[in-house]
Amino acid sequence: MSHKKGENVEGMEYFYEMFEGLPRAGPGDNASTRRAFGAMKNLPPRPLILDIGCGPGMQSIELAKISGGRVMAIDNHQPFLDALETEAKKQGVDDRIETKNVSMLDLEFKDETFDIVWSEGALYIMGFPRGLRLCRQLVKKSGYVAVTEAVLLSPHPPAPLMEFWEKEYPDIKDVQGNLAMIEQEGFSLQSHFTLPAASWLDHFYTPLQRRLAVLTEKYRDNEEGLNVFRSAQKEIDLFERYSDCYGYHFFIMRKDR
Repeated sequence: MSHKKGENVEGMEYFYEMFEGLPRAGPGDNASTRRAFGAMKNLPPRPLILDIGCGPGMQSIELAKISGGRVMAIDNHQPFLDALETEAKKQGVDDRIETKNVSMLDLEFKDETFDIVWSEGALYIMGFPRGLRLCRQLVKKSGYVAVTEAVLLSPHPPAPLMEFWEKEYPDIKDVQGNLAMIEQEGFSLQSHFTLPAASWLDHFYTPLQRRLAVLTEKYRDNEEGLNVFRSAQKEIDLFERYSDCYGYHFFIMRKDR
């Protein structure tokens, strides 16, 4: 689940309220962020990093810490950016993180501006191939792109799971399908790995489930809100049942030409 699924749909305000106070708006963890960053070699001493669809920005802060560089964190939901700025100040990296409220569909950066383009769980909004092309456009030659994308891990996913993905993200592919797209877009693959189950639970589904309990009580007479919360709970239940059949996968690539 990404907070971006709340765009242009009924119940958007309830969707965003679910994420208030959560450390992340999708699967991920700092160890995986560090592992992906570690696959990037010969970086400049202070790289300029673009984080697309940053959400509350846990990875933005981690990137600022481990890179020694500067992070431009973009999202189109201001409360996420406010939370990121507050936490960045608390952790002493606010001088190296700049936030910008803008949709990834409306970016106006010059071509080849960034040493690294990063995006955890957000590129699917524009479609993975188009997202890769955007990253390629914005990253410098010999620069790196690191993204996470939902993938199927089973050659024969169960019907209830595929019904969910047909509705939520019909373009979901397996790892090999995404690797083929990365090659097609002219990148050289540096590394790739599936996020562990803890990436879904520790900073995302577990705190989200606590939040859902509070909101279900708060909006117990509001059917529109309850439908949003039921949908989120259904997604959590699906992961508990079928987590061996799908996941999020980190792809780290370089623009060589």
